[in-house]
Amino acid sequence: MSEKKPKQKRLQTAETLGKLMVDYYTEAALIKSQKKPVAWLTSVAPVEICYAMDVFPVYPENYATACATKKLSAEFCAEAETRGFSADICSYALNNFGSLFLDKGPFMGKGLPEPDILIATQHACLSMAKWWEELSRYFNIPLYVVDASVPIGGDISSYHVKYFADQLEELSQFVEEHTKNKFDMDKFKQVLEYSDEASKLFLEVADLRKTVPSPVSPVEMFTNMFPLVTLAGKKESVDFYKEFLSEVKQLADKKVPAVPNEKYRLIWDMFPVWHNLGLFKYMEEKGGVVVGDVYATAFGGSIDVSRPFEGLAERYVGNPLLSYGVNEQINLYKQIIKDFSIDGIVFHSNRSCRMASMGQYDIKQGIFEDLGIPGAIFESDFVDPRSYSDEYVKDILDAFFEILESKK
Repeated sequence: MSEKKPKQKRLQTAETLGKLMVDYYTEAALIKSQKKPVAWLTSVAPVEICYAMDVFPVYPENYATACATKKLSAEFCAEAETRGFSADICSYALNNFGSLFLDKGPFMGKGLPEPDILIATQHACLSMAKWWEELSRYFNIPLYVVDASVPIGGDISSYHVKYFADQLEELSQFVEEHTKNKFDMDKFKQVLEYSDEASKLFLEVADLRKTVPSPVSPVEMFTNMFPLVTLAGKKESVDFYKEFLSEVKQLADKKVPAVPNEKYRLIWDMFPVWHNLGLFKYMEEKGGVVVGDVYATAFGGSIDVSRPFEGLAERYVGNPLLSYGVNEQINLYKQIIKDFSIDGIVFHSNRSCRMASMGQYDIKQGIFEDLGIPGAIFESDFVDPRSYSDEYVKDILDAFFEILESKK
């Protein structure tokens, strides 16, 4: 019997992305032998400072998504629970601790390289600082927590920016002290230029989803976030997004659809279900294509390189996922509905991230009352499949598509 050939990816850039990920995790596996300092970072922590100071950055959260897609996250989360961690904490954290305790992972069979320093921020989630404090005790290594004064309603002032920027300067001194790697302003500006350019290119791709039919699928958008986050500030990320944008633009110009039977254009609210990305395929079989979201694009944003620390602070503090209240999110979705010709919204109420899921019912109701656009909400977990019921989720989606069909 002949071996089954791997399924051909639709986009040629999928091969480039695969190589970037393999190269990154291969370097991660070998980094300790190269005597290069390693930092573990939370999301929305300034990775650009690490690249500017020749420190290898690791994101346990991004790593958790890879563990979930490789069907390892349930084992890791369960292992963390046997060591005394509550099942109610973020499954990103549970996955991290379980992988750490088992020294196991999806790349070369090993877990992540041991960190030399830890960098966290309370900006994205208050639990991250506590997670990183536990890591600091476990490894007995120094931790720097970048605090943030979160603006109410997205109203960012110079005080918010300065408060964050001052800490970024202190962070560079912290990294210098604990790694002995010197901070170089010229190199920092170059890193910021790469990060800024990659972000702009990614957002151009996202904007092409306004095209009917959409030339890019949600899985392609979410998986292609990897360079935007993990490689922010690297030339490789700029080169990748130039290639990605060029390919998607050609498809948009030729009206080549990502999904052949596009019928309903949807917004996806918040995190993908990483352990079951096939859920998007289920919706697509019903003609539902996700063309808008605020999760992937929130990691973009421009940087004023002429004001390095302030410019970087403006990007991080201005993240709409972290600074918008319910009313601001409703208004943001109304604009997306108009610009992307949206028919409905699917809300993933993620039990691991209650802060991000807060207000979803109000947003759903507000948009329906104002625009008549229906929404569906289901509860699940983005990494731990033990908190997922395929039958329950699909029952909700089936009813949702019946509503969309009745409106057509």
